[in-house]
Amino acid sequence: MDQALNILIVDDNPDDRALVRREVSREFPNSQFKQATNSRELSEMIEAGGLDAAVTDYQLRWTDGIQVLLAVKRRWRDCPVIMFTGTGSEEIAVQAMKAGLDDYVLKSPHHYSRLASAVHLVLERSRQRQALHAAERRYQSLFDDVPVGLFRVARDGKILDANPALMEMLGYSDRESLLATRVMNFFADSTERRALLDALKRSGMVRFFEARFYRRDGKIIWAAANARVILNELDQTVFYEGSLEDITARREAERSLRESEARKSAILDSALDAIVTLNHRGQITEFNPAAEKAFGRRREDVVGKEMAGLLIPHSFREQHRRGLERYIATGHGAILGKRVELTAMRADSKEFPVEVSITAVSVDGPPMFTGFIRDISERKRAEKQMRDSREQLRALAAYLQSVREEERTRIAREVHDELGQTLTGLKMDLAWLEKRIAAVSDTGELEQCEEKLQELPGRVDSIISTVRKIATELRPPVLDDLGLEAAIEWQIQEFEKRTGITCHFHSSLKHVDLNPVRATAVFRIFQETLTNVVRHAQASQVNIYLREEENKLILEVQDNGRGVTGRELSGTKSLGLLGMRERATMLDGEVNIIGRQGKGTTVGVRIPIHRTDEVQKK
Repeated sequence: MDQALNILIVDDNPDDRALVRREVSREFPNSQFKQATNSRELSEMIEAGGLDAAVTDYQLRWTDGIQVLLAVKRRWRDCPVIMFTGTGSEEIAVQAMKAGLDDYVLKSPHHYSRLASAVHLVLERSRQRQALHAAERRYQSLFDDVPVGLFRVARDGKILDANPALMEMLGYSDRESLLATRVMNFFADSTERRALLDALKRSGMVRFFEARFYRRDGKIIWAAANARVILNELDQTVFYEGSLEDITARREAERSLRESEARKSAILDSALDAIVTLNHRGQITEFNPAAEKAFGRRREDVVGKEMAGLLIPHSFREQHRRGLERYIATGHGAILGKRVELTAMRADSKEFPVEVSITAVSVDGPPMFTGFIRDISERKRAEKQMRDSREQLRALAAYLQSVREEERTRIAREVHDELGQTLTGLKMDLAWLEKRIAAVSDTGELEQCEEKLQELPGRVDSIISTVRKIATELRPPVLDDLGLEAAIEWQIQEFEKRTGITCHFHSSLKHVDLNPVRATAVFRIFQETLTNVVRHAQASQVNIYLREEENKLILEVQDNGRGVTGRELSGTKSLGLLGMRERATMLDGEVNIIGRQGKGTTVGVRIPIHRTDEVQKK
């Protein structure tokens, strides 16, 4: 071999030293030899180092081979030492081997040739040992420096080894305290420990087993364990080894995320307004239950699809797309952060008014948008009803004023035309009589006076009849004297005389104690109903029903005319109907009018017989 070695020879005999040089040089011709013949030289050469091997005799004047062996190994653990002696024994050889001797060669001619091969062998072993030590150092360095906790645990739970990362993770400042603790004491939940052991027994290995562990200070952390079973040649468990990674922060983040998602879901699920979230492409990413109800679409049917084609009417889609593109390009949105009224579209393509507030959501990457959408159909209807109601009230006020003027005009005309003319004629007759009686001279003139006197009671009766007629039309005495049922019968008779329309009255009222205000209201509603029949119904027959039901007075008037239309019922000109409803509402009642085209109209009046406070007193 061309390898140049530095060999230390420790021997008192110069011939034996020469023998060692000769035998070793045969195998290693370029070797350098150092010789130590006393303790001082030995110490100097050991301290100087650079030795590849040492060959020593056992019996020396100043020491023995075992002491030389120990001195070399103390300083240079990996330096191989061969004992080349003729005075040793088997007992000495065993003792030396236990002390770390690498080989033992007898100093005899028969064994000289073995010395070179022994040097070769111990050098090879030394290289292997050094490589092993280097690997162990690298492993230990890795074991100590890796940021993940590493461990070895015996079958009985005793911790055999642990790295600094595990010590820090579990809150231990020294390895000894950690190794003195049984591994089962670290598990916060015994069921998790049993599950880990069961998994190791089944498969011999576990990966990413998440469990809770106690730190030294009593705090609980989450950690992910990766472990395997180490077996001997008999497939028996020797120990367990693996790693432990602190995942507390991750678990906390996951818990926070779950809580955040739960809060978000609770808000989305309980929100009364529709909430729709979009990505930068205008695709729906979230659709809450209120949105499902408002738009008539299921969440799973819309998520991932473009909103414009599902929720926006066709006439507004291009405007929406341009607005989205403008925001992506400039970061400016015309309606962002504002409440605006728009038109949306349901699944059945019906359009409806909505109030929308859109917010841009700050996220990493492309922007997202959340829209809060409120169906304002009811509000719009209420606003329209309010406007219509105001118009109706204004028209009603004008109508009532007109009715009052018409009534005054009619009364004035009847008083003037009938009472005035009759009274004027009566006055003229009285004046004529006064003159004639004063100048009567014959029987003929006296007879004329008697005729005039006989005409006067008739004229007075006519005046009385006219006065009664006017008073009756203003308020029928029968309503106050005999009550509502009799007043309705009287009105029916008058109606039939005046119009020729046949009426049938059906009443099942029995001893109903209806106060004058309520009786008057029902009677006036009935009068207005008959007026509408004459003016609009084109009917030939009317059926009237009067009854008591659940402490309510029920009046129904059915005609066989053309049937009132919905437009007529809701029109601002239907002031008579509005007046009927207002009368009923003032008494906690209601008026319902139903028209069937070509089959007539039914007017239903329901009014409590007593006020609420009267019922409570009773």
